[in-house]
Amino acid sequence: MFIRNGRVLPVLACAASAGLMVFSVPARADSNAGAFIGGVVTAKVLTNMERRTQAEEQQASRPAPQPVHQAPPKPSKESQLQELDKLASGGYITPDEYKARRKAILDSN
Repeated sequence: MFIRNGRVLPVLACAASAGLMVFSVPARADSNAGAFIGGVVTAKVLTNMERRTQAEEQQASRPAPQPVHQAPPKPSKESQLQELDKLASGGYITPDEYKARRKAILDSN
């Protein structure tokens, strides 16, 4: 029961005024309703756990997709010769190395 404006109101009247209608059946000591509902809930939880475990096992058993690695495009002969010229002009390679590398670039396919 609730008290409103100094008056004692039954629970049903309060629920009706709030727009809620709650009907309940008093629990009896000899009733197995609680055990039944608990069993239903437990069965549902266990079933969901089993399905999730199976899905995780299936996912784990599949090999992970491997990314496709493509070889970077081979630089053109022109760009290789330009890079070689930069190395030679910077003094990073000797004139003999320059000649050998230039010949190798020009002779390659």
